[in-house]
Amino acid sequence: MKIWIIDPQLTAERRLWIEGWVRHSRHQILAFTLPPPPGMPIGLSPALARERARQLARRIRRHLTGSAARDPSRQPLGLPDLVLLTDGLDGLEFVGEIGDLLAGIPLWIYWHTSAMASPKASTPDEIAVEIRTARAVERCVFHGRRQRQDFLSALSRYEPALAPRIERHAAVLPPGFDPLPLPSEARSFREPLVLWILRGEPEGIPMLIAALDHPALRPLNFQVLLLSERPESETPRVQRLPPRPRARILGILSPEASEIRRWAPAARAVVDGSIRIHSPIHLTRLAFEGPWPLVPESSGLLDALPEALGSQCAYRSPEDLAERLRILLADPPPDSREIRQALAAWRWSGMAPRYDELCETALGHPSGPTHTDDHSSRAT
Repeated sequence: MKIWIIDPQLTAERRLWIEGWVRHSRHQILAFTLPPPPGMPIGLSPALARERARQLARRIRRHLTGSAARDPSRQPLGLPDLVLLTDGLDGLEFVGEIGDLLAGIPLWIYWHTSAMASPKASTPDEIAVEIRTARAVERCVFHGRRQRQDFLSALSRYEPALAPRIERHAAVLPPGFDPLPLPSEARSFREPLVLWILRGEPEGIPMLIAALDHPALRPLNFQVLLLSERPESETPRVQRLPPRPRARILGILSPEASEIRRWAPAARAVVDGSIRIHSPIHLTRLAFEGPWPLVPESSGLLDALPEALGSQCAYRSPEDLAERLRILLADPPPDSREIRQALAAWRWSGMAPRYDELCETALGHPSGPTHTDDHSSRAT
């Protein structure tokens, strides 16, 4: 089976996802990707979503016919059995640009992150783009149960006629992961270490300040290592932190930095400071090494954990996060082996067959209607 992944914003996290599936899949997977926008843009404008769709469509047309221009005399060679979009482009624009060559081929989407599933942290334009994409695809695949639930709940408010079709064909596939390489030697620290993932969201730094400067944590000695795919973009924001939380910061590293494999096993906790629901790939790899995960209560990571254990990992507010950190830092650290055992089910060696089996359901099934209308939806 030939599967094409179309990713309009290939972060390091998404690259790990693609590479892991490719390594472990029994199918032939080809990825067409674009790099994430420069800097740390907030939100997804409709214009950017359309432009990404057009760029990727032209690249695919060139791959299939040898030319990026429409030419009915050029017959496509090497068509896939399934096209799997990821979030960040306008699905209807994509179909309008390349639907003549991909007609009859199932078109799905995997939601690493979704404005619809995080409506309080999203703009109407972002939600409108996702509605257009939902119209274009036959199946939505979500990375977590909570993401699926929140997406469908929002869609039923914005597009009640569309929601039943999306729900009928919706699926959930957690993100697979491969463990970090074994370190040559683990680091040791005089004070407990906390890893903290930042994603460039404007609310991420206020969350960091509110938690680290909470009275419950002030008497405790601990250090924080910030993790960001774009450390150079986060550094100016971190340098403007108030003195007390800034004094706890050891530095900022990429989650893929070679040093991480030495730091992660020594950490007491790993905090996901995201405001939106993100596919928890970096988080899962780090938590698998031993630090206790502390995540928003909407995090997909909780799907992997027994309910009683998940309730000890989920926080509802910066104040709640600070209290959970206080417990982890003040008392002997809890045994995280049960978390590691639960997360092991998401290793690519076990997840890739599940991905492959779901994709195989696309074989032999007629494609649904291809939508090429250009009526923009705007959430109100």
